[in-house]
Amino acid sequence: MNLIDVQPVKFSFFEKPPASSMTQAFVYTNAENNYLVVKNGDRISRSDLRAGKYNKVYIVNMSTLNFHYEKEVPSQDRGRQFLVDLSIDYKVVDPISLIQQDAGEIVSYMKKKLPYWLEEITVDYPITESKRVKRHIEDLHEHSSMVSGLKQVGVAIKDINVLVKQSEDDQAHDKKFRAIDQEDELELYRSEKKRNKARALAISIQEAIESGDLLTALLIAEENQDALAIVKNRLQHEEAFRLEVQDQVRKLLLDPTVNEVEVKQQLAKIKAYFPHEPFSGDKPASYEQSVVDPYDETRNMYHTTKGE
Repeated sequence: MNLIDVQPVKFSFFEKPPASSMTQAFVYTNAENNYLVVKNGDRISRSDLRAGKYNKVYIVNMSTLNFHYEKEVPSQDRGRQFLVDLSIDYKVVDPISLIQQDAGEIVSYMKKKLPYWLEEITVDYPITESKRVKRHIEDLHEHSSMVSGLKQVGVAIKDINVLVKQSEDDQAHDKKFRAIDQEDELELYRSEKKRNKARALAISIQEAIESGDLLTALLIAEENQDALAIVKNRLQHEEAFRLEVQDQVRKLLLDPTVNEVEVKQQLAKIKAYFPHEPFSGDKPASYEQSVVDPYDETRNMYHTTKGE
């Protein structure tokens, strides 16, 4: 967009000279490079036009315009870039300077200067510092080489809005990392759930075993093959241990060198291991008289051996 339009000056007895406005100024000039600026609703006088003082008029756009620029620029991290989105409001404040330096194509000038100005800033920041890059651009735009160049041709920056983020490639790169992190988080959650379930299962099994309800322990363990294998192994070991103890009890009762007091003490210890088994030889109160004590034979053997 060119901010300047050039036309020859014409005088007419029947028409008034064109009026300027807040958004359009007229700069009259002649071969001697004399300039007359007409703006803010004023007109050139008819006498000046009739006298032929000026032979050319520049129509200058004085409105506030917007320039949008979006581009990826390097960061301090090799291979990683910032995506900078700039919105710049600018306007002509000195139309004569604009004309003298033939700077009507100001957009071309900004497109040329912006990449160098931005890169001077962004290369000093790692890719994670996008907010600091944004503040740097916003704070220093008035003192940049680009803005200084604009002032020299009569153009002022009125406002600048900046959005800085990682480039599209870097955003995709970080999304892959995030996906990995999310999977790790889910795996940790699954593992914790599995451990909590295993703890609850183990407690239930242990309570059933300690209460002597081995069938319930097996039923609970069926929910988990590993737990079932452990319970079966434990029960097998307990059964082997029970048989071993029974054999030792028999040997103890048959041993003529051991007195009855010591035998009762040993049986009391065994009962502590197997509270639901009548190793002491006592019948539970709830038993019917017809139930045979499995240790009667062993106890009789003891009394026979002792000669009682």
